[in-house]
Amino acid sequence: MAGRKPLGPALVAHLDGSPTAKQRMELILATIAGRISVVHAAKLLDISEARLYELRTRVLQSGLEELEPKPVGRPPQRSSPAEQERAQLAERVAELEGELRAQQVRLELAQTLPQVVRSDASTASPTALKKTTRAKRLAEKAWKQRQARRKAK
Repeated sequence: MAGRKPLGPALVAHLDGSPTAKQRMELILATIAGRISVVHAAKLLDISEARLYELRTRVLQSGLEELEPKPVGRPPQRSSPAEQERAQLAERVAELEGELRAQQVRLELAQTLPQVVRSDASTASPTALKKTTRAKRLAEKAWKQRQARRKAK
């Protein structure tokens, strides 16, 4: 075999961590490699065999989780409260613009087809009549302005 000799558990010495954690990791790797028995490693660490098996399982599980495939690219950024508020406001503006367009269509229909718009005095309430007359006045004013602009062109 060409190249460097494998270091095995000695690789842990080059990693960041406390001496205690490094010693534990070296002994866990040594038990996995079969260089030392679990009983002997547990005595060196002054823990029970069950605790060593538990530590070894946790180390292997966390290593396995780190090796899971991850999505490529930069992780999505969490939006700040200001960005969330901005998005909500943009949504509200879009909603209001839609309502405005619908109202403009209704107004234009009322202007072009006044016979379709009924103001039945017997069924309408006084406030409803005021609203419809106001709407009619506004519609007539808008229609006159539009006609004036067309003539000016």
